[in-house]
Order: sequence, then structure tokens, then C-alpha cells
Amino acid sequence: MEIFRILDELELMIKDGKKVPLSSGKVFIDPNRFLDRIDRIRAILPEELETARSLLRDKERIVQEAYAQAEQYVEHSRGQAARLLDENEITRNAMEMADEIVARAKELSQEIRQDANEYAEGVLTHMEMVLRRGLEAISMGKEELRQSMDE
Repeated sequence: MEIFRILDELELMIKDGKKVPLSSGKVFIDPNRFLDRIDRIRAILPEELETARSLLRDKERIVQEAYAQAEQYVEHSRGQAARLLDENEITRNAMEMADEIVARAKELSQEIRQDANEYAEGVLTHMEMVLRRGLEAISMGKEELRQSMDE
């Protein structure tokens, strides 16, 4: 992701910056270069957020499809059970099959829902990490700029 590359550049700017003598680790960096990188992060973040939103919409669509598929399984099993009500032994077998189908449909629906939620959580966790790193880099850069302007 480009944002990580920019954050790496910001980190290198700070690490490779000229040390300010007698300043307990303060570093002088080119503010124009630093601000340019911050502007690039600001330009990229909306795109990353839209990607996260798109993934959330995909998750919702997957969950809805899982519900629809589970409902189809349930309807199919009900129809199958209704057709098999003619004889006692057949009825018992049909009811068992219907229960198995319904149970499998619910299980499959739950698995799909859980997978979709885990996927969305992973994407959101990643986006949270990206945003947190970006904010930390921006805060560090602003602090460095304040410190260099105070001197």
C-alpha cells in the first residue's frame, strides 16, 4: 500500500535528519518535504476509507446471500417434507431429512456469516492500523516542526 511507503519515507526523514546539537535528540528535517508527504497521505486516506466501505458493503451482500440461500434450503426442505407425508415410514424419513437439511442450512448460513464478519473485521483492523500509523506520523511530524520552530 502506498500509504505505508509514505510513512516509511517520513520515518526515514526523521531517522536521517540532521541532529540538532545540544538538543537531546531533536532532529532538523526539511519541512516542505515533510508537509508534502503529509499532503500525499491526506490524498490517499479517502481512497483507503472508500475501500473499507466497499468491503463492508460486500460483507453485507454476502450475509444477505447467505440468508437467502438458507431460506431456499428451508423452503426446499419444507416442500420435500410436504411431498413425503403420504406414508408413515416415508414421513418419518422425510422429517429426518428435512431436519438435517434445515440444520445444515442454518449451519452453513452461520459459517458464511462468521467468515464474512471475520473478513470485515480483518479489513477494518488493518485500516485502523494504517490510520493510527498515519496519525502517529503526522503527530510526530507536527511536534518536530513545533520544536524546530521554537528553537
